[in-house]
Amino acid sequence: MDPVASRHCSTATPAWCGSAYWDGISNQIFGDYYHDNAIGHLKRDIHLRLISRWCPDLRGKTLLKTDLFEEAHGPDQFLFELEVPGGVRLAMDISPVIVRRARHEAAARGVESCSLLAGDVLALPLRTDSLDVIISNSTLDHFPGPEYIDAALRQLYVALKPGGTLLMTLDNPQSVSYLIGRWKRMLRPDPFFLGHTLSLRQLTGALDRIGYRVTDSTAIVHGLENHSSALMQAARRLGGWPLHRAISRLVASLEGLEATPMRFLTGAFIAVRAIKPNVATQVCPSVRT
Repeated sequence: MDPVASRHCSTATPAWCGSAYWDGISNQIFGDYYHDNAIGHLKRDIHLRLISRWCPDLRGKTLLKTDLFEEAHGPDQFLFELEVPGGVRLAMDISPVIVRRARHEAAARGVESCSLLAGDVLALPLRTDSLDVIISNSTLDHFPGPEYIDAALRQLYVALKPGGTLLMTLDNPQSVSYLIGRWKRMLRPDPFFLGHTLSLRQLTGALDRIGYRVTDSTAIVHGLENHSSALMQAARRLGGWPLHRAISRLVASLEGLEATPMRFLTGAFIAVRAIKPNVATQVCPSVRT
């Protein structure tokens, strides 16, 4: 698919958290990723299962992933594992450095049917009504305010075909993991900017106002996410690989909490599935093409 001129958006990505910032973050963490391999693979598998559940048939689909942070750096990448027979896998990132590293990783894995490009979710370089599926996994919670999330959701809405699916996740502000993270940040800063997020009610409200129809919601990654990686690294140092494997199995078993009423307390991310209605009028308010 050929990129086209970006749609005008009155809310632009601030320069201080734009492409140059994420280029620098990539250079800083490259080769020293914050996820333990076992936790990264668990996170990858959780996302792949969710996609399989909510988007079970990707045959002939045009799919976009809205950032390439995992594909460039870590074991939690899942784009290269997705099967889209007869379709198109697209992915973008605001950082040209991250895109270059993701392309290198794709080539090293022998992945050919995947188009990776530099672009901003606030000014999508894609045609109107061109995407069947958009997967946005914790991309939009790295902006400084809710107006940026709203603007990005509107951009994604216009790019979706009528009947198309948005599957997205955000940091869950009501989770134990989020509260622990806020406490940890008072002691040691995060390796990169963690921005504004939305509660499930706020997110579904924003999607409804834009015109999406929310069909499903849940919470995922119940093992305290990146906090578990620190635990795994300590376990390997103190008890070797047997303890590491035992804790890995324990963390994986916590994913069963998704089926309980506690899921929005234990899940590090909220996840929603939303559809762009297949109706005659497709104009999204305040977006110009």
